[in-house]
Amino acid sequence: MKVNELDRFKRAKKASILGILGNIFLLIIKAIVGFISNSQAMIADAFNSFGDVFSSFMTYIGNKIRDKYNSFFNIENGQTVYLTYDIIRKEFKSINKDNPIISYFGNISLGRNESLSEIAFALGKINPNYRLHVYSNEKKKKYLKVFKKNPYLIFEGNIPYSEVLKRTNESDIVVLVEGFKKNDVNITRYSLSTKAADSLGSGSNVFVYGSLECGLVEYMKDMNSSMVCTSKDQLINSLNEFINNIELQYSLYQNAITIFNKHHTLDVSTSEFESVILNTINNFNK
Repeated sequence: MKVNELDRFKRAKKASILGILGNIFLLIIKAIVGFISNSQAMIADAFNSFGDVFSSFMTYIGNKIRDKYNSFFNIENGQTVYLTYDIIRKEFKSINKDNPIISYFGNISLGRNESLSEIAFALGKINPNYRLHVYSNEKKKKYLKVFKKNPYLIFEGNIPYSEVLKRTNESDIVVLVEGFKKNDVNITRYSLSTKAADSLGSGSNVFVYGSLECGLVEYMKDMNSSMVCTSKDQLINSLNEFINNIELQYSLYQNAITIFNKHHTLDVSTSEFESVILNTINNFNK
């Protein structure tokens, strides 16, 4: 059952406070045990807990800023203005089961690199000839090292946006991902990137993988316009069904047209933005 936005905000605030308290407790215990036992590993783990404390604290601060903003402008909940996409949609094309072009474009931090690697391994189990092509300007080794151990993933590096559009159009499947770890989910919980509009507007077959608590994943699942998998245990089955079920592909393609026209055209987004501004002004003047 879909949870309304107010409940989500309240749960996020409560989770942030509990996370801060829990991580502070762990930090203290680990530090004490580490110094008493002279364990470098335990002391290092205590520093790791400090990072968790900081992350939880920043989430809490973000929630407080949002609440202050909503209170100041007499807005009960944040209103969403969807991002637009103005590229011509390609005609429906079923996935090439023998040699599909499967692509990901974008950031690979916040656990996305691990999710991409899991997708690639799942593809390899379905067909050892399948490959996931990842395009990103990321250069940090800590994010890239997980790819080096994966024979089914090809890291293509950075390409210009014009090339992204071209390769999106050529792809049989465009992949969208988020991470699963708590800290990564806390950061992406309310985010909805341009990739949602890009994928819905492109006409591509879209596969989404990540935690359902992430804004992008929840949105794409609710819109029923892409194949969404939220569990590693179901990843192979989800990919297999998506690749081999042409009726499913066409149904999602048609749903994407409806969602795109409802939320992501320039006229709709402009109208919604104007509505937000006018409502804010009117509420502020009351």
